[in-house]
Amino acid sequence: MLQGFYMLAMQRARRQKRIALLACLAALVSAFFAARAYFTPDAVPVSAAEAPYVAQSENGLLVVSHGGEVVIRTDIDIRTLPAADREALEQGILLSDTEALAKLLEDYGS
Repeated sequence: MLQGFYMLAMQRARRQKRIALLACLAALVSAFFAARAYFTPDAVPVSAAEAPYVAQSENGLLVVSHGGEVVIRTDIDIRTLPAADREALEQGILLSDTEALAKLLEDYGS
């Protein structure tokens, strides 16, 4: 009878060791991925030369192109804009992302 309790105690001890080993392994894997995320360099911001959107004037109206292809033709008449904005649109305004595009359209559209 005593031998049966001893066997049960040994099985329980082995099971606890396995659980502890798995917990340590999970902690190591988590630490690895946390360190990897921490030390990975941030994304490189888009420079003005690589901006995907360009707002410009075409036949007196504001148009937006992406990769050389016109994606938005607006009814915004650039003659109603201040001279500095008209000159900038004649040159082409580089926009880094869709948020900058939305802000520009909101500013010029109102």
